[in-house]
Amino acid sequence: MSLEQQVNQFNTTYNVPTSETPRLPTDMEATRLHNLILEELMELNDAIDAGDIVEIADAIADIIYVTAQQAVTLGFPVDALLREVQRSNMSKLGADGLPIFRDDGKVLKGPNFSEPNITKVLTEAGYEWV
Repeated sequence: MSLEQQVNQFNTTYNVPTSETPRLPTDMEATRLHNLILEELMELNDAIDAGDIVEIADAIADIIYVTAQQAVTLGFPVDALLREVQRSNMSKLGADGLPIFRDDGKVLKGPNFSEPNITKVLTEAGYEWV
């Protein structure tokens, strides 16, 4: 079962209203999204500080799940968005086909980098541009 399907199952089970097409969050939804992600991020920080691998894994999973759940609630096609970001990320390789790293380990964009086409994904999901 995909992440999007799992979240849809949660939303259905718990009667969480879910949009059929992508939409902007209300002020209340935006505040809740921010607070939920911040809460999970703080739990991750605490787990890292404590050196607790189980709690680190739990916090990372919660961050992924809470973010996906909010995205699905707003009608975002999570699986399609992740596929498009993955496609873009894989285009970062250098001209020699090898990854390029910054000193801190971050992967840099190579000469053939292609931005993710999020607009296309949202349009295909039914978002109507104003």
